[in-house]
Amino acid sequence: MIGMLCILLAGWLSAAAASGSDTTVQPLSVDAQSLSAPEETASISGKIDFNLIDLDRLREITEEAEGANIVRMSLQECIQIAIERNPDLQVVRYEPLKSGADILTAKGMFDPLLSTQISYAESLQAASAETRTIGLLFFLFRRSSDIEMRNMLSKTSVTGRLHTGTIYDVSLALNSDASSFNKFRTQWSGGLTLTLSQPLLRGRGSAVNTARIRMAENAKKIAESQLRLAVMTAVAEVVKAYWDLVGTLENVTVREQALANAERLLEISRKRLDIGTAAAMEVLQAKAGVAMRQTDLVNARAQVKNAEDAIKAVLNMRDGDIFSSARIVPVDRPHAGEFDPELLKNENEKVGESIELALKNRPEMTSGDLEIKTAEIERRRAANDMLPDVSVSGSVFQGRRGYEWDNVFSGIIHRDDHSFMVGMKASVPLGNRAARGAFQRADLTVRQAGQKLEKTKQELMLRVRLAARAVQTSQILIESNRQAKQLQEANVIAEEKRLRLGVSTSYRVLQVQQDLTLAQTQELQARIAYEKALVELRLSEGTLLESLGIDFCPPEPEAPVTFGRSIRPPVPEMK
Repeated sequence: MIGMLCILLAGWLSAAAASGSDTTVQPLSVDAQSLSAPEETASISGKIDFNLIDLDRLREITEEAEGANIVRMSLQECIQIAIERNPDLQVVRYEPLKSGADILTAKGMFDPLLSTQISYAESLQAASAETRTIGLLFFLFRRSSDIEMRNMLSKTSVTGRLHTGTIYDVSLALNSDASSFNKFRTQWSGGLTLTLSQPLLRGRGSAVNTARIRMAENAKKIAESQLRLAVMTAVAEVVKAYWDLVGTLENVTVREQALANAERLLEISRKRLDIGTAAAMEVLQAKAGVAMRQTDLVNARAQVKNAEDAIKAVLNMRDGDIFSSARIVPVDRPHAGEFDPELLKNENEKVGESIELALKNRPEMTSGDLEIKTAEIERRRAANDMLPDVSVSGSVFQGRRGYEWDNVFSGIIHRDDHSFMVGMKASVPLGNRAARGAFQRADLTVRQAGQKLEKTKQELMLRVRLAARAVQTSQILIESNRQAKQLQEANVIAEEKRLRLGVSTSYRVLQVQQDLTLAQTQELQARIAYEKALVELRLSEGTLLESLGIDFCPPEPEAPVTFGRSIRPPVPEMK
């Protein structure tokens, strides 16, 4: 309490000089002819040792260390560095990239599959079972009756699925047969086969088959909304940390002024003691006041270092691999402006506008809507999975058999050998519990997503109300603390005049100076609280980035591994 009064006095002196007031404050002086020294005071001063308090050692502690690297930063510079280096943002920025990879994975279900099969076989087959019972005389005849066959099969096919659920298969087969029966004359056969299978109930339609892709796209949008929320939160955190640092630095100035006022009072008390108009106790009390202000100054400077470390942690500032030891000096100062009671009117209307902005701009609302859409997509897909599996299929073949391999391709063109097949298949699990359970879970998920969105709306509306109320309260506190500071400045002037007249004491002046310091500190805290409340309100409305001129852009997707590299060994290493 006592340490704050000295600061308020210095603040009033500067304010009075700036306003051009008729009242001017001169350094306190003592007229030796106007002061008397009673015998009682002289006797008491001989018994009290006012050197009980050593101020020199305390003064050494309050001296600030020099040699530290000083970095001057504006608020915009801090925000830019935070966006580029903040550890939380560096982690969250990977989520949209991962979701983009999930989209690529979901689209992969429609990639055609190219497969090739080649096989070669040789076999030896007896012409008849009776041949084995013939004796040694018929040995040669038995050997000539065995049939040796050579067969080579090659097949290349492309298989895939369309968005409508249609499964297709295009295959080209080329076979060669040779045997001892026809003196190993090779015969070629094969052709081109096209097979289609179309679901009629389960798995039919583009909406069902592209569900995974649309869910992955929604997941990417949700990840981008979460990244935007993380950016907004990080920016709000760095802005608040910046104003906290500004507040601690301004508090150091207040404490230094309080210390200067206390030292001036100590000098006056010593002069009064020398001329016999003050007791030694008053000098001792003035020294105690100086000591307390020195302690307050040490604490204030420690708070500055703590605030610097907090903002350096948000900015991820380092000297190599270790935490940065640089001093951050903010160049911006809070601008509360003049108090305008008209701005406090129509509070409910302004809160309503802020709530509308929050429901429109907050990333949680976007994420909630996307979660509902994703749940509805999953529910429709689960409903389709409950249907029986009914599909029709058909195939068409054309080719040829001949003694030359190109006869097969000629037959494909001219349809020498051709055939077709049409069929139908149906199946349904008895009980169908797996599909029914999946649909029930999907339906509950949709309802749960709706309730979560309503809960999010309620939380956002409450947050906006609290933030708006904090802004209004801070405005009122700034004005009230400003008036309290002016009152305490007047009290300090009056009490110092009383001290000159000898009707007050150093202890009383210290108390009034402490009240002034407290009023100055409270006004400073109200200004910082107002700036932070504005940040919280813009954050609650979802307009913080726009108000600071920040254009949010999701990270550009990274190019995946190329198809050629993905199938060429060795497997590409992860970055």
